Amino acid sequence: MRDYRIYWIWLAENAGQGSVIAVKLVNAFGNASAVYAASADDLENICSETMSKREITQAKKILSDKSMDEAERIFESAVSLGQRIIVPTDEDYPRGLAALRNAPLVLYVMGELPKFNRDLCISVVGTRTMSDSGRRNSYAIGYGLAAGGAVVVSGMALGCDGMALSGAVSAGGKTVAVLGGGVDVVYPKDHRELYNTILRGGAVLSEYPPGTEPRGYHFPVRNRIISGLSAGSVVVEADIKSGALITARHAICQGRNVFAVPGEVGLPGSEGTNNLIKNGAFVVTSAEDVLTEYEFIYPHSVSLKSYHRAMRNFEPEQSSEEAMARLRISAKGGKNYYGVSAYGGKSGSFNKTETTKKAPPPKRRDRKNADAAVKLGLAAEEIKNNLPENDEEVPATSIKNTAGKVSEKSPAPKGKSNFPVLRENRIDVDLLDEINIRVYNRMIPDVPMIPDELVADGLSVSDVLSSLSLLELAGAVESHPGGYFLRASADDITFDGEES
Repeated sequence: MRDYRIYWIWLAENAGQGSVIAVKLVNAFGNASAVYAASADDLENICSETMSKREITQAKKILSDKSMDEAERIFESAVSLGQRIIVPTDEDYPRGLAALRNAPLVLYVMGELPKFNRDLCISVVGTRTMSDSGRRNSYAIGYGLAAGGAVVVSGMALGCDGMALSGAVSAGGKTVAVLGGGVDVVYPKDHRELYNTILRGGAVLSEYPPGTEPRGYHFPVRNRIISGLSAGSVVVEADIKSGALITARHAICQGRNVFAVPGEVGLPGSEGTNNLIKNGAFVVTSAEDVLTEYEFIYPHSVSLKSYHRAMRNFEPEQSSEEAMARLRISAKGGKNYYGVSAYGGKSGSFNKTETTKKAPPPKRRDRKNADAAVKLGLAAEEIKNNLPENDEEVPATSIKNTAGKVSEKSPAPKGKSNFPVLRENRIDVDLLDEINIRVYNRMIPDVPMIPDELVADGLSVSDVLSSLSLLELAGAVESHPGGYFLRASADDITFDGEES
């Protein structure tokens, strides 16, 4: 008899990471094994009210491949490498992720997960090309959050991400690194020591199968998990084109708090954070600013007394430099860079002893829930991020957005939208490549579209999601309630970088 998680792996791989249609299929049929058993006729009969014709066409493609060979191979590989596999029917699947309309269907985990559904989790992100102040602030905020009882979540990337995680582990706190490749693939390679240190007391997780090499388009898709696991996201330092702003944008759409560290006016690394503050983000000058927002919501885990005690003799300059050397933290370019290339590349064999333990079988309670129906995304009832054990609700506050508050519970439009047409504006085509432009040109003017509807030959869901994030940064599309995107102009963009 197949392990129930294999069906979730099959659906995740067939639909692609970040698929909204996969979530709709789960909500329609109850769980992944029921989706696997469904036929094209079942789709027409059951999903006609909840999916458009285009979505049903995409769903039929997903269901047309019933081969389980790849899913079983991935499952066996993960087990042999000591990775734990968590799916939405498992009790410890994070409720904050279950509430996302493009919830990850499978999480591959190494290390010890924190209690996501109980404790305060805060993500800390920033630019890879950090300045000296970015180094100090990232480390100090990660250290202070951990000292105050928060779980620090980040991407283990070069620069600010790595420094925030190093600060948290130096304080003896729980950390979670969310990767853009398989959890057995250390990336960047220079951060191998940080990776191993995180595993000693925290966790590394990913929605990508074991052995998956990181790709550029994985990271914008990955960022929704970083923000989705967290009650709030702190952006330490970011220029106007930084990928850290994608995490902030995901947090806004997910109804989470957004915090930003102000920077000196005129410096490139300050543009992104200062713009967030102008648009209503909470100003952060220390971890205490974040902790005070949650101390009464998470009294069982957040302690300002512990924070003040830990910070009494804290020296951010010296401590951050020592941690950078000890854990081999890298930054892209500049004197803060440690390593031999912008993306790492230190030689040395991976420590296999940490990844060859066989993963434990599903817990008994997980087996009991294996065939239970689960609701994800908009259909998830009363799902909020990090609910404390006493079930006191966590306020779903977020950055104030001049375009109106975006909510995960906003109704999705059917057919042609009544959204106002975007005003014509100049698109920053320098941010875009051919794939981004191809995705933009596939969008129908004045019609809001979900990412799955833009999938085509040579374009995966991950390609589309990554492109939409960059297109939004470039001013080419705008996101709307319900996870829909609307393009900025009726004119296509030509591949030479000029609007037609």
